[in-house]
Amino acid sequence: MVDQLNTAQRDQPVESAVIELPSKATIVKRPPVNQVPAIAALRRLSLRTKATVLAIAIGTLPVIGIGAIAYSFANRSITKQIISAEETLATTLSQRVTSFMAERTADMQVLSTLPVLTVPNVRDAVSQDEKRGLLERFVEANTVYDSVALFDLNGNVVFQNDRTNIPSQGDQDYFRSALQSNRVSISRPVRAENGEYVVYITAPVQENGSNRRTGILRAVMPIKSLAGELQNYNRTGAEFSVLDASNQIFLSSQESKIGQIASSVYSQFSEMQSRRSLNSRVINSKIGNDTEQVLSSFVPWTGRDRLPDLGWDVVLSVPTETAFEPQRQLLWTFLLGTGAVVVLTGLLAKWLADRATRPILAATSAVKELGEGKLDTRVAVRGEDEIGVLGSNINSMAGQLQTYVGQQTESAERARLLNQIVVKIRRSLSPDDIFTASVDEIREFMKVDRVVIYRFAPDYLSGTITTESVAPGWTKAFGKIINDPMEASLVDRYRDGRVWSMEDLRKTSLTHCHCEILERLEVQANVVAPVLQNKELIGLICAHQCSGPRQWKPEEIDFFGQLAAQIGYALDQALLLQQTEEARKAAELLSEERQQQKEELQMQLIDLLSDVEGAVDGDLTVRADVTAGEIGTVADFFNSIVESLRQIVTQVKSAAVQVNDSLNSDEQAIRQLSEEAVKQADETTNTLNSVQTMVRSIQTVSNSAKQAAHVAREASSTAEAGGIAMELTVQNILGLRDTIGETAKKVKRLGESSQQISKVVSLINQIAMQTNLLAINAGIEAARADEGSQGFSLVAEEVGELAARSAAATREIEQIVATIQRETSEVVEAMEQGTSQVVEGTRLVDNAKQSLEQILSVSRRIDDLVQSISDATVTQVQTSDAVTQLMQEIVEAAGRTSAASLDVSRSLRQTVGVAKELQESVGTFKVG
Repeated sequence: MVDQLNTAQRDQPVESAVIELPSKATIVKRPPVNQVPAIAALRRLSLRTKATVLAIAIGTLPVIGIGAIAYSFANRSITKQIISAEETLATTLSQRVTSFMAERTADMQVLSTLPVLTVPNVRDAVSQDEKRGLLERFVEANTVYDSVALFDLNGNVVFQNDRTNIPSQGDQDYFRSALQSNRVSISRPVRAENGEYVVYITAPVQENGSNRRTGILRAVMPIKSLAGELQNYNRTGAEFSVLDASNQIFLSSQESKIGQIASSVYSQFSEMQSRRSLNSRVINSKIGNDTEQVLSSFVPWTGRDRLPDLGWDVVLSVPTETAFEPQRQLLWTFLLGTGAVVVLTGLLAKWLADRATRPILAATSAVKELGEGKLDTRVAVRGEDEIGVLGSNINSMAGQLQTYVGQQTESAERARLLNQIVVKIRRSLSPDDIFTASVDEIREFMKVDRVVIYRFAPDYLSGTITTESVAPGWTKAFGKIINDPMEASLVDRYRDGRVWSMEDLRKTSLTHCHCEILERLEVQANVVAPVLQNKELIGLICAHQCSGPRQWKPEEIDFFGQLAAQIGYALDQALLLQQTEEARKAAELLSEERQQQKEELQMQLIDLLSDVEGAVDGDLTVRADVTAGEIGTVADFFNSIVESLRQIVTQVKSAAVQVNDSLNSDEQAIRQLSEEAVKQADETTNTLNSVQTMVRSIQTVSNSAKQAAHVAREASSTAEAGGIAMELTVQNILGLRDTIGETAKKVKRLGESSQQISKVVSLINQIAMQTNLLAINAGIEAARADEGSQGFSLVAEEVGELAARSAAATREIEQIVATIQRETSEVVEAMEQGTSQVVEGTRLVDNAKQSLEQILSVSRRIDDLVQSISDATVTQVQTSDAVTQLMQEIVEAAGRTSAASLDVSRSLRQTVGVAKELQESVGTFKVG
């Protein structure tokens, strides 16, 4: 407010405050009064009527003229303020639209440059579900979008945030424009299937390094999101509209205007738009079937450097009844005030006319001299009649006019000095410069002997004269310390703006101590005003009259208080500038500290990457150095993961060694079983040969019964030996079945361990995926911030690449574990088949044993009945044929047993190979 007053004072010439009276040189010669018809008619009227008419005209016409002029200037000023306010609001609205769309452009730029889309290794390592989850989180975090999707160069969807069916976009105009652009593009607003306006925001996706374009990223933003951002700008009685490049209204505070052409809604819209600059005018606005007159402001699209040229113009309209309501109130105020003044002036003029009905010719010459500027002219008053009263009034008016002119001259001079002092001290930036510039000007204008600035101590018990302007010949007080305690009540009064004056030291009631201080400084009269800084009393400004007592005028005291107040304002301004400079330095220091913290974070991350680099090659003995801060937490978490993985790999190695040892022992047992089965087959063949020989002997039994008896004894012995061999074979096969059963249990436990490894690997894969998503989100937030966060964005990309490498290594482990589980399942199946074959062999051997027992019984009967061979030759031949057939079956069973043993041996060899491959696969990990 002070600056505005100072500006008004600078703009208005000082001479306007001085009343200039006409001189003789400026008197224009007029024709004789009798020759003017109007004057002649006026002279025919009575003096009473002439005086009344003249008094009313003199009293009312200036009031009406001044009122009309004041209303014209005030009306013009208010109109400018109203239009300026409307244009400011419209500009703010347009800037908010621009800022909102610039934020959307930045979102798409960040999203299109994410490593998961542009870095081939990261893109291939992240699954479709993870990418879809990333878009889902992006839409959840940015509710202004309906959907986000990635399309290939043919317009087909690659992945999206939801599972809605999106047709091919290759034939759409916005998609073809996006293919031809290398930056973010924003389509014109179009109506969706639900009838609402939407815009498509697209950005090309290019591979890092090769800059090969791989797709188009598209986000769908409904216009209602922009309407939600602009709802705070809609004030009572005002409405706004946002236009696209074709002048179609796609967003408005009144829904009935949405979808219409602006020229059909606003009259004179073409003239407003043709200027392509901010302009306002009163036009007609059509709302439905009604038309109203509004004050409309047009703001053209300005845009920004990184924002496409959307051509979105803004129109803000306010009804004229609302916009120009202050003007109507002003008009009524002026009319009522002027009318009241006219009425009062007319009444006063009539009263003066009644009092001036008597001749006033005696005062004509005096009035004429007063009119010529001789303000010291007085009318000689004789008597107490109306003429005497008129003369007294003329004398009084002359005196008042002379006093008023002098006061106005002094007031103009004080205003000029106040303006000069304010301008000079406002240019000063330090308190000392402000005080020095003030005291010299004040002493010169007020014509005093000394002006000082007295600064208080913090306890107000003493103070120091820090600034002084003194006339030659008087005592200098600069730098003196004055011990004059001030009461708390007096401090409060000074803080409230009290100005104190003293006209004569000898007639004052000050304390003895204070009088001595003034006497030492040769002070006879003074004026004291408070100096406030930030509403706190810091000192006093004192004007000393040393040459003698002085009667201070109220104008001088008031002027001195105004100067003190201006000094306080200047101190506040200097303090504000100082605080601003300190804040700027503090901000620079804070920026340097943040830069140093960022560099330390980068060094910690580089150390962490160097520590854990060996884990990529399978070295599980590496450990990251745990430090304080976020990187230390990541290192500790990584150490826990590697330690858990090392224990699992150690267990897998131990289990593989145990499986290998068990399979080696089982292979030896099967090999022995196979050898024994071969021996059994040879013995069975020999038995078959003996039985055939026995048949031949039985056929010739008639020749030698003794030889038949001998052959029967040999057959009995051979059968007993075969029975013993069959018993041993049964026991070996039963042992083999138990061994294979134990081996199958161990292999199953190995499969369970492999499943545990799969669970841990799945956990590591989830951690890697979360780390990758954390790096992606960090990249998004870093890209939204200012350029100072680019380093953190690079760190986020490195963390993302590390997570991708961890995910790749985890998938390799998953493949190895899957191979182990598949081969373990094959071993279990082979063992189960071997077990089945062993059971079948056991059954066959049991049958062979029973057959041998029968052979033994027959042989004994042959030995008992050898004497009656001749009587039962036919029966013996038949029995021999049955024995021969049975022995052939035994030979076949023994062959099958041998083949089964060989199959089991081959299966065990395959199991051994699988176990060795398992050891080699796990051996790639270094655990100690």
